[in-house]
Amino acid sequence: MDLNQRKLSKAEWESVEIPVSITEKEILKLITSGYHDVTIKQNHNNSLFSFLKIEHSEKMEEYLYNKYFAEKINQLTSLYKIDFIKVKVSPNIAIKSADKIRLSKTDSNVENLQHIFEFVLLNQIELLFANKQKNNKKWLFHYFTIFKLMKNSIPKINKIIQIIVSQILNKYVDDVDLLHIICNSVEYIEKNTSLLKYCDITLYDHQKEIFTAVKSSKPKLILYIAPTGTGKTLTPLGLSENHKIIFVCAARHVGLALARAAISINKKIAFAFGCNSAEEIRLHYFSAKEYTVDRKSGGIRKVDNTIGDKVEIMICDIKSYIPAMYYMLAFNNAINIITYWDEPTITLDYEAHDFHAIIKQNWKDNLIPNFVLSSATLPKLHEITDTVIDFKEKFPNANINNIVSHDCRKTIPLINNNGYVVMPHYLTNDYSQLIALAEHSENNLTLLRYFDLNETSKFIHFCETNNYIKAVAKIERNFGSIDDIDMKSIKIHYLKVIKHIQMDNWDKIYAHFIATRVKRILPNDTIDIKGNKFQKVQSIGPGISSSTTHSGKPLTRLLSEQSPAQQHPSTSDTGTCGIYVTTKDAHTLTDGPTIFLAKDVHKIAKFCIQQANIPTIVMKDIMDKIEFNNDINDKIDHLEKEIETELEKQAMKEEGGGGGSASSSKGKTKTKTMDDKMGKTKDKRLLQLQDQIDMCRTMIKQAALNDIFIPNRLAHINKWAEDVKPQLKSFTSDIDDETIVSIMLLKNVEDSWKILLLLGIGVFTNHESFQYTEIMKKMADQQKLYMIIADSDYIYGTNYQFCHGYLSKDMVLTQEKIIQAMGRIGRNNIQQEYSVRFRDDEQIQILFKTFPPEEKPEVVNMNLLFNSKN
Repeated sequence: MDLNQRKLSKAEWESVEIPVSITEKEILKLITSGYHDVTIKQNHNNSLFSFLKIEHSEKMEEYLYNKYFAEKINQLTSLYKIDFIKVKVSPNIAIKSADKIRLSKTDSNVENLQHIFEFVLLNQIELLFANKQKNNKKWLFHYFTIFKLMKNSIPKINKIIQIIVSQILNKYVDDVDLLHIICNSVEYIEKNTSLLKYCDITLYDHQKEIFTAVKSSKPKLILYIAPTGTGKTLTPLGLSENHKIIFVCAARHVGLALARAAISINKKIAFAFGCNSAEEIRLHYFSAKEYTVDRKSGGIRKVDNTIGDKVEIMICDIKSYIPAMYYMLAFNNAINIITYWDEPTITLDYEAHDFHAIIKQNWKDNLIPNFVLSSATLPKLHEITDTVIDFKEKFPNANINNIVSHDCRKTIPLINNNGYVVMPHYLTNDYSQLIALAEHSENNLTLLRYFDLNETSKFIHFCETNNYIKAVAKIERNFGSIDDIDMKSIKIHYLKVIKHIQMDNWDKIYAHFIATRVKRILPNDTIDIKGNKFQKVQSIGPGISSSTTHSGKPLTRLLSEQSPAQQHPSTSDTGTCGIYVTTKDAHTLTDGPTIFLAKDVHKIAKFCIQQANIPTIVMKDIMDKIEFNNDINDKIDHLEKEIETELEKQAMKEEGGGGGSASSSKGKTKTKTMDDKMGKTKDKRLLQLQDQIDMCRTMIKQAALNDIFIPNRLAHINKWAEDVKPQLKSFTSDIDDETIVSIMLLKNVEDSWKILLLLGIGVFTNHESFQYTEIMKKMADQQKLYMIIADSDYIYGTNYQFCHGYLSKDMVLTQEKIIQAMGRIGRNNIQQEYSVRFRDDEQIQILFKTFPPEEKPEVVNMNLLFNSKN
């Protein structure tokens, strides 16, 4: 995370102009429309009517039923002897000739488009009937799916089909086994692709609440707490529909992401980064009121940044808040402005930090009466009474809105260092401690998304069926119908079950689950860390054994190693499960990229390279190429400096010795300026120097690794995970040759990081090469990297899509920071395979421990810094 309070670079300006995808744009428009109607629902799936795009009428509805659905319904009722489906539809419906012609053109398409909603329902109905007739419990899956699908807002569903569905649901409602559904909730809910595909798009509950809260005319302090990845940082787009917004962010990439989203829907924005005064604020072109136009291109050439009355969203860093505030107040009434402070607890876990004085001054000098503090780990209302009282004294009659939301639409299991899923009921055999864990989870419901749904449902089922819980926690007392069953309600019920276990039964329950506990990440015991496959030992008689390895394959590895025969090792808990990310455990990293958070990124980088088992001769070849390329880079750098010096001399002559070019500019900006001038020059000396640079660039040697060393390439899997049947979803990198060459050309990038790139691994940390960081960000955004190793600064606000994450042993984290770190995983909208993998179980203990406010550094510092009196 870049916490430097500096001005935007040219690359950063360019990045915000890249439009978001069409799907993302639809979400952004939903948020802005949702400000005006918080009940808004959208569903872009087609019913037959919406697909055909014909005028709706009762007559047409019956005609379409007869034409497309009646035959299928008749077949099903006849085959499965269904006598309760009764609909009255005239068999002879006359429609207009024009409609007949239109329908005839689509006939060939409709029958093949099984994604049309009514056809989806018919398919589920058929499967329900088939399984019901066989007395197969799978009929419940299809019943549940139909029930939930009908809750969605698909436009213009055929009414006859709706009647039939209603009759089916009513017929079998008394046969529904709610306990069975809950016990199989992973299949019924988590992995039910139909529910995800056809669900409505709506605002999150926290967005509904904040859009309602800001409509009050009184001053207001809004404590805005919601899980990461649930759209908090996009909420300002909706708020800007009726207010001017000052968006304050310590992590600049969060502000840039908001800027990109805002520009994509034509919001007018401005930037205040690294500003000491309002004069340094810069407007985006959409916000410009007065500007000069380029005569040749017709585009905007120079903007008057002092006129900001069109600005809707001001995006600023912490340092620039006061200048940004006064700038916005120059054009707007304070009561119409909202300050939205994203992640205000950044750096508050430190006893002292350079930001603290700035934060305190910002709060003290603030003149905006509408203030939002937004974070997944914001201290609770009762913990920051000093801050709340201070705000109310400054803005009398202010409303204090406490918005706390707990989205639970996906499961992201926590995995300990031995590969086991972490759940409260595994953490202690002391029932009083278990109650404390449950109460802590109830007070921090954001933890629900990290409760594994499979483990949750198993626990509920075991306690229910063995009658180990009190009547108040029974399924029948807590779930009235299928309508009450979703992922969140099941996980909340799990906590209730824990709190209502009959105490005498806890020892039996705990013993059962410890004895039957199965590893989620299985150790790859078929091969050692050097790549030697273990021999399988098979008994062929008393006292006699036979061993075979690599049957039918050349034994080149065995001959070269000359190592003693190794038997299959025991699966004891060594605390290293899943750690060999470049070799034998890579296959467990599925669906998307992984982030490895560590205090010492160099140590993890070194470990990844060492464990990759790249032969000495291959490594020497790569290092020779890197060293050669480094020498070429030095030559290019020397030649570029010569050109720059010569250009400066020429500029001084042209300007009569005054000024000169800005030699302090860096990176792409400097190169671009130099290239522009070189494109116009006719100076032979300069052209010769440029020719030498071009020649040097062609000499760069391309380094590459065989697929056998690149995690999760087919050859790599065949070597390291052939015998463990890895999932087909194992994720690998996709880095093109051009990117590799670009990295090889960079100065101030460690050689080890260049090797990591060949493995598909990037590094996020604060270092000299801005260009390296920008390339890594771009690849991370496009999901081209297999893994990113990041230091603790990237815990907050890294918005890239990661499916798995590791927390290194060397990280000393507060509870809030652990939750923020976990929030980097599972940020996309798809239910994939996710995991948060702890290298130190002590971090898990911290996560589930209840700390008093005085032991929480974020709470202590917030009361001190967000307080005008101290």
